Amino acid sequence: MTLIKLRGVNVDFPFTPYSCQEEYMRKVIECLQNKVNGVLESPTGTGKTLCLLCSALGWRENLKDKISDRKIAERMDGVELFPDRPMSSRGTAVTNKDTPTYDTDIPKIIYASRTHSQLAQVINELKNTFYRSAI
Repeated sequence: MTLIKLRGVNVDFPFTPYSCQEEYMRKVIECLQNKVNGVLESPTGTGKTLCLLCSALGWRENLKDKISDRKIAERMDGVELFPDRPMSSRGTAVTNKDTPTYDTDIPKIIYASRTHSQLAQVINELKNTFYRSAI
């Protein structure tokens, strides 16, 4: 597995990604961070499915870490466990008011496809990633 950082998010990818794959994942994360829809395209055989899965699930893990760090700080009455480190183990502390603060605020990722065989392919791709526990 290769760990890459895109837009402040750690993404585990099964191998070293090509530059077009990194750019695709960067755009997916940008859309998620900005809470906007995205229309992304790439030629057949460039690994779109794997890029979409890994970037979206990496972003979700990052968000989950930020929520966990905030909950720990709240339980300690604002006293930080590690004052010399950022609140999030994967980035900087979350400070804006739109940030979720509860586990239920973590978005669910729903992957839709036109055919059952395409969904089976997605599951097989997911099984080969760090994020296989999401199945």
